[in-house]
Amino acid sequence: MGVSSRRLSSTEFVPLLPGLLTPRAEPATLEDMARALQTLVLPGAVLSHTTAAVFHGVPVPWWADGGIGLLMRRPDPLTGTRRLSLFAPAPEGSAPPSRGPGGRAPRSPVLRVPHLHCRMQGPRLSAGQNVTIHRMVPGATVSWRGLVLSSLWETLLELALTLDHDEVVIAIDHLVGPAGSRPGVDLTRVRTEVAAFAGRRGHRALLAAVDDAREGVESPGETRTRLLLIRAGFPEPTCNLPVRDPDTGQLRRIDAAYDRWRIGVEYDGDVHRGKGAWRGEHARRDSLESIGWTLRRLTADDIREPARFLTALRRTFIAAGASAPPLSTWTGPTAQALGRPRNRPRPAAR
Repeated sequence: MGVSSRRLSSTEFVPLLPGLLTPRAEPATLEDMARALQTLVLPGAVLSHTTAAVFHGVPVPWWADGGIGLLMRRPDPLTGTRRLSLFAPAPEGSAPPSRGPGGRAPRSPVLRVPHLHCRMQGPRLSAGQNVTIHRMVPGATVSWRGLVLSSLWETLLELALTLDHDEVVIAIDHLVGPAGSRPGVDLTRVRTEVAAFAGRRGHRALLAAVDDAREGVESPGETRTRLLLIRAGFPEPTCNLPVRDPDTGQLRRIDAAYDRWRIGVEYDGDVHRGKGAWRGEHARRDSLESIGWTLRRLTADDIREPARFLTALRRTFIAAGASAPPLSTWTGPTAQALGRPRNRPRPAAR
């Protein structure tokens, strides 16, 4: 195409796969990269693990595999394809972006190349530093726009082998929740599909995640909140309890509710930072509190270090005449075990 070797080796291009580059100014799509892997680099490979999860629309933590989890939330509005991620505003709970001289933001974005996963049989091959090849028992596959992926259920099993327990619970909560929008997929269906994996690696870890999953959850933050409450010794809350405003008749939902004592727990994610969203949340909470609800709020920082939030919630339970777990549950030696850093390293595969 008339591009010199000097240009090809410059920062104008970014290497994706062996022998394949993409222009930094107009990068290829994730779909392009995955298709090139299957057709040019590793014919017969099946896209798997977090790569398959993204194409299935299953949430993947933003810190995994070069930020591939961020791509599912930013499809091109015209084509529906998911572009390779350019640095955007820092994901919720992440470290702030580095600054240039004088505290100014960097002048040009940095291309983040996602790390792809695939599985295949046969001799050991390599597809470069941006790809992991797994040697696994052959499993069910599906086709998506010409790409061959692990089936949805195989993908969940693969995630259970590579992600932390809480992240797998988040994935299942999404599938059986309102955001999943999959007709006929509920916890009963998930348990039935997971039972077929008995005896395979990852089955016990996936089964444990299914046991902790619940229907009606609308965001990863709500999943993390519920798991934190249970681990701290509080009763299991109702997910997204609808409460009718007596003045307007409008139904308002509480993320994690204890209806008996009219105590609600709300996770404040970054989506609430905008002026309009903040005003709407303020009005909603004011209406709920006016009919007797007490709301406790937490953020990603409280998920990491929950002692402050849990102590405040304990006071609220005691004031309402409800029994509450002892402070020792989240202070002293037990405090570190309860906290969940957002980029928690994955333990050894099970």
